[in-house]
Amino acid sequence: MTGAEGLVWKWIGAGTSPVDWCEGNYTVTPHIAEFVNTITNIVFLVVPAASTKLWLSYARHVSRGIHIIWFFYVVIGLSSAYFHATLSLLGQLLDELSILWVLMVSYTLFTPVMYRPKFLRSNQRLYAACMVALSVLITASAFVQPAINAYALFIVGLPAVAMLVVEMRVMKDTSVVRLSKITLAALILAATCWVCDRFLCAMWQALDLTVLHGLWHVLIFITAYSMQVLFCYLHAVQDVPESRPELRYWPRRTWALPYVFCPAPTHQKTP
Repeated sequence: MTGAEGLVWKWIGAGTSPVDWCEGNYTVTPHIAEFVNTITNIVFLVVPAASTKLWLSYARHVSRGIHIIWFFYVVIGLSSAYFHATLSLLGQLLDELSILWVLMVSYTLFTPVMYRPKFLRSNQRLYAACMVALSVLITASAFVQPAINAYALFIVGLPAVAMLVVEMRVMKDTSVVRLSKITLAALILAATCWVCDRFLCAMWQALDLTVLHGLWHVLIFITAYSMQVLFCYLHAVQDVPESRPELRYWPRRTWALPYVFCPAPTHQKTP
């Protein structure tokens, strides 16, 4: 193997990632390293595609940027599936960086103005440029220490959790408060699954229960999607009130898949 081939293999070769989850490798098929961890990413592919039509009124009256979020969800699902199927370093970085970028895009487009730094509140372009610069910086650092990227992502997500907790304490709409509580509960369960799978693997292997990371995928999707719904709603309520946003569910009125419906047209759209 030449030097160039060795460098390429370092990135794309199976098992080149420093991260290996608790699920046994190649136990179901010789073509997929972690079978359960791979197939559970289907939620990131199916739900955003199925819900796109539900968000048409929001895209029309508040921000077309919501379609970018759903695109990144699909990228996350494909990247994570590729990573768990191969355990390659490239797969790991694609998985983690796609999560980073969907977080940063969401912060850029849907953070209510009141939570932005004061000197950036009146200048959306400068705020977006700062977020892009921060994203590029974190992306570059991800290539230096790939093993700590997952912990960095938790830190990047903390501001969203903090804002949600603050809003939940003052929100009067009971349906929004209910969804906020469900979101935080799902986050706690997801984080518990992630930590247990990462640090207590020997115990779960002894119990023949090594699917916690796959369960993390499902729970973190519920958390991420619900949190996106909530911040889209808050952004519309606080910054585009003329859109008259409503929290709705499909196919039932009070449960299942939440989304934000905006019945009133508006002549002004946010980026």
